[in-house]
Amino acid sequence: MCDMILTDDEFRLFSQLIYNESGISIKDAKRNYLQTRLQKRLQASQHNSYYRYYKFVTDKTQGGRELLDLVDSLTINETSFFRNRPQFDLFVDLVLPELKKKRANNLKLRFWSAGCSRGQEAYSIAMSLLDHLELPNAWDIKILASDISLRVLESAQKGQYSEYEAETVHPEYLKVYFDKVDGSFQIKPHVKKLVIFDYHNLKHDNGLVGLDVIFCRNVMIYFDADEQKRLIEKFHKSLAVGGYLFLGHSESLQGLSEKFKFIYHSKGAVYQKTG
Repeated sequence: MCDMILTDDEFRLFSQLIYNESGISIKDAKRNYLQTRLQKRLQASQHNSYYRYYKFVTDKTQGGRELLDLVDSLTINETSFFRNRPQFDLFVDLVLPELKKKRANNLKLRFWSAGCSRGQEAYSIAMSLLDHLELPNAWDIKILASDISLRVLESAQKGQYSEYEAETVHPEYLKVYFDKVDGSFQIKPHVKKLVIFDYHNLKHDNGLVGLDVIFCRNVMIYFDADEQKRLIEKFHKSLAVGGYLFLGHSESLQGLSEKFKFIYHSKGAVYQKTG
């Protein structure tokens, strides 16, 4: 089965299915990548042909979870605590002071980590807030962390990380925000309670409203221009006026939207909703 070649028709069937389900665009240059992932899913689900597997995953009565697993297998869940640290420096030095002034009356802050993977980004946001708000317990803070992968969400909710994964966390943060458990680091309850993990399909599910900041980094690279435009429009509707959008270092809104102001700083870059 490992030598099965994906035909043109099969490639079109699966690439269209994946696009319709998730918005992930798989061009012909990624055919071998798709074929490799499909072969692993065929083996895991005990199917011996691409066609039978396709019939299975498109049968809503029995193949729904397998379709989620297929989409999951196509994404790279690479992340780390405080990834692209200059952006987090910008967040605490520029964005957070503005939010503190803006929300001084109701002390309410809302964040979205879209494509949160195993939770490091969301927990990094939480630790940054706890460290840089004078009286964090006085604030109503909610960080929604979402992903299309049920597997990584389950791991994120546990909040347990290896010593290697914790290497990018400042030693003082490790003392304050983690417990050492059997050679690994466990996120402490007062950090975990700020984060809500949930399944979210960026193509089909509705966005949130009234958000102060959205982190969606290294996610748009999976989408074509049409899906990127739809996603950015969803983010625009989700953000409060003046809200902020952080993208990956290789991602840009150029040619996608004129509803955001680009803010460049020596410590990083961020987009701000203008209206």
